[in-house]
Amino acid sequence: MSLLWEHTNQDTHYSVRSAGESIRLYSNGVFHTQWNPRKPFAGGVWDCLSLPSLYRSTTTQQRVLVLGLGGGAVVQQLQSLLPEAHITAIEIDPIHIQVARDWFGITDDMANIIEADAVSWLTSYKGAAFDYIIDDLFGHLSSDVKRSHQLDLTWLNSLGACLNSDGTLVCNCESAKELKSSLASYRGQGFVDAYSWHLPNYDNAIGVFLREPVNAKDWSRNLGKSGLSASAKKQALVVNRRKLVL
Repeated sequence: MSLLWEHTNQDTHYSVRSAGESIRLYSNGVFHTQWNPRKPFAGGVWDCLSLPSLYRSTTTQQRVLVLGLGGGAVVQQLQSLLPEAHITAIEIDPIHIQVARDWFGITDDMANIIEADAVSWLTSYKGAAFDYIIDDLFGHLSSDVKRSHQLDLTWLNSLGACLNSDGTLVCNCESAKELKSSLASYRGQGFVDAYSWHLPNYDNAIGVFLREPVNAKDWSRNLGKSGLSASAKKQALVVNRRKLVL
């Protein structure tokens, strides 16, 4: 692995490294993001944040909100899945925004990046609702990545208030245990379907909550019709998708 760039700001050391054809972002040694333009879906957590968009027609998902930009790999993926969507990304760390632009190829045409605390921004947001919201609010603690905001009822009320009546909410959890313990908070938020997504090499469990009924066949059908390459479609099928009971 080769060091491409590094920077220290107060108590955080950032580095961008290459691993084969992939670019990786680290903060204090914690692996945050990876992107390989020749292999956009490569078995990373980001696959589980973007690919649930295929539960619904791409034409119905015009407004996307990403809470926690990191290096921006999920924005790159969403560009291929929802090419007509307008993406807004909220990121508290200005260095992450710089890295996303300088090293991960995120341009102003791809996403409207706003430097802000996502919790404060969402709580005070008064604009149009979103069709697809990704909650990926993670920071680094010691040598590990940790959620930076609890999935409690107050936070889920804020997320739900900004989601369209037929929208999809995707929440990245540290573990299946965390996802399970938060399920009660999703009840009463207008969600009629829910799924857990998980990849073999990660502890993360991603909750996918939908305000319109869907099924696994919808997702598989839309994957088949997508413009993804055969290898990307094959990689997408590696994800473990399990229906949840709300």
